[in-house]
Amino acid sequence: MSLRAVGIAGSPTAPSRSRALVTRALSHLGDLGAETALIDLAQLSADALLVRRTDAGVDAAIQQAIAADALVVGTPVYRATYSGQLKAFFDLLPQDALRGHVVGLIVTGYGDAHSLAADTGLRPLVASLRGLTAARSVYATNAGFPDAAVIPAPLDAELRALAEELAALGTALLPTRAAHSGAVRDPILR
Repeated sequence: MSLRAVGIAGSPTAPSRSRALVTRALSHLGDLGAETALIDLAQLSADALLVRRTDAGVDAAIQQAIAADALVVGTPVYRATYSGQLKAFFDLLPQDALRGHVVGLIVTGYGDAHSLAADTGLRPLVASLRGLTAARSVYATNAGFPDAAVIPAPLDAELRALAEELAALGTALLPTRAAHSGAVRDPILR
C-alpha cells in the first residue's frame, strides 16, 4: 500500500510562495514513492468554503484530505497565524478527520517575527482534528525566499527533510489509519 499525500495550499493568491513550497514538498514525497495531489484553496469556491452554498469541488477536496495518509499544509502568515481560507477549509472537516494522519507544516512570512506561527497556530489546529504534526516544520521569509519560482537550496533541503519525516511517520501510521477507516463521519457543517 502506497502512502497518499495531499498538499493544501492556503494562500489566497496565485502564484504564491507557500503554494510553491507545498508543491515542492509533494515532489519530494513523490520521489519517496508516495502518491501525491494538491488542493489549492484559492481555486475553490469562497461561498462554499464559507458554507453559503454547496460545491462539488469543495466536497471533493474535503474527501481527498480525509482520505490522505499525510497532509502538507502551507499558508502565508495572516494576523500572526494562518489564512482565512485555510481556517474555513479546516472548519468543514469532521472532528476526528485527521486521526491517523501525519501533517507537515509550511509557513511563509515577511520576516522572523512570525517564525513560530506553525507552532502557535497550525499545530493546535491540527491537534483539534486529532492529527499528528511532524516535529519539523518549515518557515520561509521574504528575504530567504524572494522569488516563488526559485526555491533556494537550503530551503529545498528543509523541504526534503520534512518529506522524509512525513513519509516515515505516515508509513508507520498506515496500520492505525486502517483500524480507524470507518471512524470518520461526514463533514459536520454540511
